[in-house]
Amino acid sequence: MRLTFDFFSNGGELGALMRAKDWSATPLGPPEHWPTLLKSTIRLILTSRHPMFLWWGGELVQFYNDAYRLTMGPERHPSALGQGGRECWEEIWPIIGPQIDMVMAGGGSTWHEDQLVPVTRHGKREDVWWTYGYSPIEDHGGVHGVLVVCNDVTAQHNAKAALERMNLALTEQIAQREQAQRLEAIQTGQRLRAEQALREQREAESTRLRSLFEQAHGFMCILRGPQHVFEFANSAYLRLVGERALIGKSVREALPDVVGQGFFELLDAVYASGQPYKAGDLRIELRVTPESAPSHAYIDFVYQPILENGRVSGIFVQGFDVTDRTMARQALQRSELRLKEGMKVARMVVWDWDLASKEVVFSDNAPELFGANWTDMRQVGAVLDPDDLRRMELAHREAVECNGSYGDVVRLRRPDNGQTVWLQVYATVVPDHAGHAHCIRGVSIDVSARKRAEESLREAGRHKDEFLAMLSHELRNPLAPIRSAAHLLAMAPDNASRVKMSSVIIERQVNHMTSLINDLLDVSRVNTGLVVLDKQLIDLHQVVLESVEQTQPLIAERGHVLSLDVPGEGEVAVYGDRKRLVQVLTNLLHNAAKYTPPGGRITLEISHHGDTVELHVRDNGIGLDAMLMPHIFDLFTQEKRSSDRSQGGLGLGLALVRSLVSLHGGHVTAASPGPGEGATFSVYLQKHAAPDGAGSAGRGPGQHEGEGLRLMLVDDNKDAANAMAMVLESAGHVVMVEHDPHRALDSVGRFGPDACLLDIGLPGMDGNELARRLRDNVQARAATLIAVTGYGNKYDKASAVQAGFDHYFVKPANTAELIGVLARIKPLASERQSPALAERVEG
Repeated sequence: MRLTFDFFSNGGELGALMRAKDWSATPLGPPEHWPTLLKSTIRLILTSRHPMFLWWGGELVQFYNDAYRLTMGPERHPSALGQGGRECWEEIWPIIGPQIDMVMAGGGSTWHEDQLVPVTRHGKREDVWWTYGYSPIEDHGGVHGVLVVCNDVTAQHNAKAALERMNLALTEQIAQREQAQRLEAIQTGQRLRAEQALREQREAESTRLRSLFEQAHGFMCILRGPQHVFEFANSAYLRLVGERALIGKSVREALPDVVGQGFFELLDAVYASGQPYKAGDLRIELRVTPESAPSHAYIDFVYQPILENGRVSGIFVQGFDVTDRTMARQALQRSELRLKEGMKVARMVVWDWDLASKEVVFSDNAPELFGANWTDMRQVGAVLDPDDLRRMELAHREAVECNGSYGDVVRLRRPDNGQTVWLQVYATVVPDHAGHAHCIRGVSIDVSARKRAEESLREAGRHKDEFLAMLSHELRNPLAPIRSAAHLLAMAPDNASRVKMSSVIIERQVNHMTSLINDLLDVSRVNTGLVVLDKQLIDLHQVVLESVEQTQPLIAERGHVLSLDVPGEGEVAVYGDRKRLVQVLTNLLHNAAKYTPPGGRITLEISHHGDTVELHVRDNGIGLDAMLMPHIFDLFTQEKRSSDRSQGGLGLGLALVRSLVSLHGGHVTAASPGPGEGATFSVYLQKHAAPDGAGSAGRGPGQHEGEGLRLMLVDDNKDAANAMAMVLESAGHVVMVEHDPHRALDSVGRFGPDACLLDIGLPGMDGNELARRLRDNVQARAATLIAVTGYGNKYDKASAVQAGFDHYFVKPANTAELIGVLARIKPLASERQSPALAERVEG
């Protein structure tokens, strides 16, 4: 995302100098024309606390930050800002010039550690040691500048040199002492004085070095020998590790809480190789005592081997606690991540619009919401609804005039897929330092779902109002003939023929009103979940016979020809509620008869393919309009199928059909070539596949021939349990289904099963535990236990056998094998059941 705020903002003294400088007099020209790469690099320099320097362009125009200014003298600061590189650093150009040329030529980066680059500062020439790197600032157009990240390491260099000088002095003094020992016989006094002087000198050097280390900002310590014994640790180091007693202890003894974090292994490697090691932003966990809470820190450090006579005698540790810096960076990263995720979830895009250039910058998630990522507000206007655009432009002008805010809901057409997106837009004018409108910051929130919901509510309300008006009409219609018949009875109560005619009228109209009210009640019960299906194995042939019997009077009255293409008795069975399936088919046949002109043709066809049964009711009636097709099975819309209301009814039949079919796990569809071309309504149900020799399809639960077992089936998946129960009942067994293991334990004593089929993954108590409890139950311990589960590895099977299962099946179980296992199980003694219980289960 490209930022639109001032890249010179903040930045301390150098930020202020950059903002105040007249850049138009430099080769770069005014800042607003600078390339984005230069702006972002300058922003990086100004926001860093590390010394950083930049040479830009062929003239090597210079930029630097406050941290770098501290390394410069008045000879160059602030004149170096915006100055050419060669002109500024002429005295050291032979050193740095070739390095800069190499980077600008595309030769890559450079890195220099402890490099002597003498400079003139504060009126004198100084030997300054630097650790620095030159990095190219480049894009697809090539290298445009050189970024310098550096540290003035003169103090560290001098400290190291002082340490080396001290070691050299010690070596020389030891040699003098050895020479004095050879002359000890004749120069005892001189030797004693030399040794005393040497001790005093070493103590003085040590004291001076320790004082220097104590004053250092970073932490330091000296470790001796392969065990890394603490010889010295400054105050900063002691603060880092919690003011522990370190001197004379090895690192592993003094810092046991650091074991396993890799630091000791690094020390071992440096001591063995003699090569220094440095790292940055490394996390360390410290615990002063085993009982204390752990603390975390982030450190930059160097392990520098100490060489004596060409061999490593110890390690000098130096570094900085950078916890605050690291935590601040991590917090910023987390905050940015949360913001991005929140904007994505809220479907919100933020944007900045520069009023002068018309340039607009969107947040990263704009393509997901808009289907594109534009850079110019004129591009945005091209995809907005023209009416919404004019309204927004008016609000925009009014807000710019008073530096105010505005907001509206607009429609945007996505260029990628053409879909319309509704956006809630909020925008605020941001003035410049002079109070004039400079840019506009805003957010756009996708409210398409809300808009669609509002439209759906309005549409549903309209349909409901139309339905209520039609309901009022249909319920009032029978009242007129009833009232007329009542008047006839009052006028001539002794006229037998008139009384009979009035009675027929009243009965017919009351029946009609009863039918209307029953339709309303059926739809209400289904929609509120009050209808409970009485499922059993149903022969579809019988369903067809009952449905045709109920609709035959209307079909004959209207002179239709009804053709049937259905399976014979016992050929196709489904598991369902006979009464409700008859109601479904009756409604479809009745619907076809009503909306087919007299003398029409109606066809009922039933077919089955694989595990699906299809019922098709076709007519050559008035057909369906394409606009009605998506809503044909909805409430409050069926009356639109025809403007002819002469047939009466509330148009709830198809809504009821869909609901009842759904309760059976099926679905219903409607098709029509168009108005006047007839229609086809199709119902799809699950076919029941009875095993070989299972008996007729019409056998229901509890109807067995005496050879079956009493089976308890426990599975929390209701569909899986019911389907398995159907198979087992078709094989002649009596099945009790439970979905909760605790209810199964309560029921087992009353039911007395011969075998129990248990799922392993049950809620509240797994199948293994249920099996163990059944084995401990007096009424169930002799029953055969069969696991039917989705878990299939060796461990699961072994656990099931250990829990007491006799057989183990993995879902989907092989039905033939399962029935074969059941066939080998002998029923338990029937006397364990009371006659009343057996009668209740069987009947």
